[in-house]
Amino acid sequence: MEPSSPTAAPGAPGHAFARVLGRADLLLFSVSAILTIDTLASAASMGVCWFTWWALTMGLFFVPYGLVTAELGAAWPGEGGLYVWVREAMGPRWGSLAAWFYWINNAYWIPSVYMVFAGTFHTIFLKEHVGPALREGAGATWLQAGIAIALTWITVGIGIVRLEVSKWIPNLGALVKVALFLALGALGISSLLSGHPPPNDFSLGRFLPRWSDSLAYLPVLLYNALGFELMSSAGDEMTDPQRDVPRVILLSGLAIAAVYTLGVLGILLAVPLPELSLVTGTWDALLVLGRQWGSAGGVLVLLLGVGFLYACVANIVTWSLGVNRVAAAAAAEGAAPAVLGRLHPRFDTPWAAFVIMGLISTVLLVGNAALSSRADNVFWMVFKLSGVCFLVSYLLIFPAFVLLRRRRPERPRPYRMPGGFPAAWMASVFCTAFVAMAILLFFRPAPTAEDPAAALRETWLLLGETLLTLAVGLAFLPRVRGGDPPLVDSGPEAQ
Repeated sequence: MEPSSPTAAPGAPGHAFARVLGRADLLLFSVSAILTIDTLASAASMGVCWFTWWALTMGLFFVPYGLVTAELGAAWPGEGGLYVWVREAMGPRWGSLAAWFYWINNAYWIPSVYMVFAGTFHTIFLKEHVGPALREGAGATWLQAGIAIALTWITVGIGIVRLEVSKWIPNLGALVKVALFLALGALGISSLLSGHPPPNDFSLGRFLPRWSDSLAYLPVLLYNALGFELMSSAGDEMTDPQRDVPRVILLSGLAIAAVYTLGVLGILLAVPLPELSLVTGTWDALLVLGRQWGSAGGVLVLLLGVGFLYACVANIVTWSLGVNRVAAAAAAEGAAPAVLGRLHPRFDTPWAAFVIMGLISTVLLVGNAALSSRADNVFWMVFKLSGVCFLVSYLLIFPAFVLLRRRRPERPRPYRMPGGFPAAWMASVFCTAFVAMAILLFFRPAPTAEDPAAALRETWLLLGETLLTLAVGLAFLPRVRGGDPPLVDSGPEAQ
C-alpha cells in the first residue's frame, strides 16, 4: 500500500505517536464519551421505571462489559482499540467489519446530537427573534439543520489539530457534563423538598418494568452504557495503558452510573412525560426548575444552558477523536479505504477520515430534514440509524473476548476478569444478548411517528440504510490483507 502522506499511517511499521494521554485524561475522556447529554431526555421518556431498567442494565450488562473491556484494553493496548481485538480473535476481515460499523456510526450520530444542540439553541436564543416561518414546523427544522451542519464542520476542524490540544475539549466536557447532571438532580430534589409536587407518578407500581411503555426507548438505555473501549482507540498515545485502562474503567463506571441517575431524576421531577421533548427535554427541565429560584435561577439556568450546548459539542468531539483513529488503524492494514488512513503532515491526525465523516453527516442532515418537518423526528430517525450501526460492532467484541481467552492464553494480561473461563463465557453471552435485543428494538416504530404510515416508512428506511451500510462495509473486505504478524502494534507479546 502506498503511503498517503509524508507521515506513515497509524499502525504502519516505524510510526510512533506522541504519548500525551495520562490517567486523568483517560478518566475524563471516558466520562465524556459515555455520559451523553443528548439522549438524557430519551432515557427519561421511559418514566420512573427507568430506574429499575437502569439497575438491571448495570448488573447484567454494564459491569460485565466494563470487565471485558478492561481486560482487552490492558492486554492489547495498541492504537486501534476494538479493531485490534476483533482482528486478533477472528482475523482481519471481521476486524474490518467491526471498524467500519464503529466509524460510520459516528458519522450517522453527529446529526442527532447537533439537532439537539440546534433545537436547544433555537429555544434559548433564536425563537423570540426570528420570523413566524422559522419558529415552528419545516422552517425551524431547516434552520436547526443549518446550525447542525455548521457545528459538524467545526468538529472536523477541531479533530484535525494535534491531540494534545484537542483532548481539552473532552476533558472540559466531562467536567461540564458532570456539573450539569448534578445540577439537574440537585434542582429537582430541591424542588421536591420545597413542596412542589412531582409532575409524574412516583408510586411504587410505576417502578416496575413495563414493556408496553418503555420498549421503544430500551435501546437508548444500552446506548447510554457504552463507550469504555473508546479510549483504547488511542492506545499508542497513552502514557501507561496497561495500568491505566482497568483503573479508569472502574472509576468512570461508578461515576457514570450515579450521575445518570441524578440527571434522569431531575427531568422527571420537572417535566410531565406527555410534554417531554426528545430534543429540548433536558433544557425544558432546567428552565422549569430554575424558575422556582426567581431571578437568580434564571441566571443559573442560562449558564447551565450554555454548558449543555458545550456538552453536546464535547460528545461529538470525544467520539470523533476515537473512531477516526480506529478507522485509520484499519486503513493501515488495508482493512479500510486507504484514504481514511491519511495523516495530517503537521498534526499527525487522520484528517481525511474527519473530512469524510463531515460530508456523510451533512448529507444525512439535509436528507432527513427534507423527509420530516419535525425536529424530534429528524433526531430519532438519525439516532436509530447510528444506534444500529454502533451496536453491530459490539456483536463482535464479546465473542472476540472469549476467543482470545482460548486462542491467546499466553498473552500477558495486566488485568484479568475474575471467575475464569466460565465467567468470561457468561459475560460474553449476556452482553451479546443485550446488544442483539437492542438492535431489534431499534426497528420498532419511532415513538415520535406522526401516523402509522409514517412509522412504517421510517422502519423500512432504517432497514434500507442499515443494509446499504453493511453492503458498503462488505465491499471493502476483499481488500484486507491476511497473514501474520499483524501490522498494527498491539502491545508487548508474552515473554
